[in-house]
Amino acid sequence: MTDPTPYDDERRRYSREALARLVLSDRAVGLSEAAGGLAVTRYDSYCGPGGRVSEALRLTQHAEGLLAGAVVYERERGSSWEDMAQYLGVEAEAEAVRERFSPDLEKWNTAFDVPYRLDETGRKRIPQLPTAAYDPQNACRRLDLWAHVRLSFGDKHAVSAGLDGSTDEPTDPARHEIDGRIRRRNLDTFLHLLSHYAGQDPDDVNWDTVASALETTDDQNPAGWCSYSLADGVQHPLDVRLANTVGSDALSVVVGGADSAVLRLRIDTLLTAFSTDTP
Repeated sequence: MTDPTPYDDERRRYSREALARLVLSDRAVGLSEAAGGLAVTRYDSYCGPGGRVSEALRLTQHAEGLLAGAVVYERERGSSWEDMAQYLGVEAEAEAVRERFSPDLEKWNTAFDVPYRLDETGRKRIPQLPTAAYDPQNACRRLDLWAHVRLSFGDKHAVSAGLDGSTDEPTDPARHEIDGRIRRRNLDTFLHLLSHYAGQDPDDVNWDTVASALETTDDQNPAGWCSYSLADGVQHPLDVRLANTVGSDALSVVVGGADSAVLRLRIDTLLTAFSTDTP
C-alpha cells in the first residue's frame, strides 16, 4: 500500500466524467501542437529523406490516442457502443467498436483503483492514470492558459469552467495563481528570470535570504511556506510562495498576480522548463 498524495484529494473534486473530458482536452491540445510544428517549412532542408512522413505518422498516433480518449469520455457520460459505432462508420457493428476500445476502457477503470505505482527504488511514483486526470488542477491551469493564449474566446477558463464536478468558481483568486514544482538546483535561475519578466533588476533581490528562508519550509503545511513579493518599481507585481516538497528534493512554487496572458505563459514555461520528473 502506497502513501496518499495531495493529488488524491484534488481528483475527488471532479467526477470521473470530468476527468475523462480533461484527458480528452489534453490530448486535443497535444495533437494541435504537434500538427502546428509540421506546418512550418523553414527548416525542411534540415530534414532527412522521409522525415516528414515520420512526423505525419506520429500525428496519426496522436490521433489514435485522441480517439481512444473520446471513447472513454463518451462511455463515462453514458453513451452506448451503438451511439459511437454510427460515427465510426460501423453502425451495425457496435460489438466491433467495443472490442477495439475495451482495453483502453479497462486500463482507465483499473487506474482508479491503483492511480500510481512505485518504481523499483520505491521512491518515485509512476502515475497509471493519464497525467491530466492524475493532477487535474495543474491540467486545468495549463489548458486554460493554452486556450486563452491560442484561441480567440477571451475566456480565461475556457477548459475548466465546463467541467462537471469542478468546485471552483471563475472568480476564485486561486484560479489566477500558477503553481508547479522545480528542481532545487534551478532555483536561482528560475527566480532571476521571474524577476526579469516582472521588470525588476535581479540584483535588487536578496536571493540568499530567500534560500535561507526555504530551509524550514514544508509544502504540506500551508503556514510553512516562505513568500516574497516582486513589487518595488516593477511593471508586473508578482507574489511568490515557495516550499520544500516533502519526500523529494524539489521545490513547490506558486506565483500569483500575473496580469496578462503573455506573462502567465512565460511563467508557465519557466515552471515546465525547470520542473521535476515526478508528478
